Amino acid sequence: MLKPHLDQAYLYWKDLLKSDDRVIDATCGNGKDSLRLTELVPQGHVYALDIQEAALQKARALIPHSNITYLLQSHVVLPQGRIKLIVYNLGYLPGGNKDLTTMTSTTLGSLQQAASLLIVGGALSITCYPGHDEGAREEQAIQCWVEGLDPQKWRITYHHWREKSPTLFFIVKLKN
Repeated sequence: MLKPHLDQAYLYWKDLLKSDDRVIDATCGNGKDSLRLTELVPQGHVYALDIQEAALQKARALIPHSNITYLLQSHVVLPQGRIKLIVYNLGYLPGGNKDLTTMTSTTLGSLQQAASLLIVGGALSITCYPGHDEGAREEQAIQCWVEGLDPQKWRITYHHWREKSPTLFFIVKLKN
């Protein structure tokens, strides 16, 4: 199935990452993004976060690589260190409870923290799903947050395919 938002994100990740980079999948879900990240940084490390144990179990079953740490926690608190890429695939767990979604307030707090963790040349990859109420609020709030970033310090790319379809922000840190 064609998923241009994910295909575009994967292209950005592939161009950005080196094999020994450290990355965070702030919303692990079923593990598909985490799997892709472990493949892109085979000598590096991936931190995969999710608040649902069922999501992490699915990810563990999917991912054969050992360069990953699974953390049963919200993206409100991110692992520390020199991080090259932080990925957010917002919304709800595919195939899971659609009432349990990422929330605008916690996502904004996480993004603020993530921006400070990134090394120069690192990036935030944020996929939004405005097709449900909280997703629409979340995307709108992220757009406002992004507009407040200093263009001298950040290169911002925004992909919007059509109304209510997933969108992608790719934000590169140019300097501290």
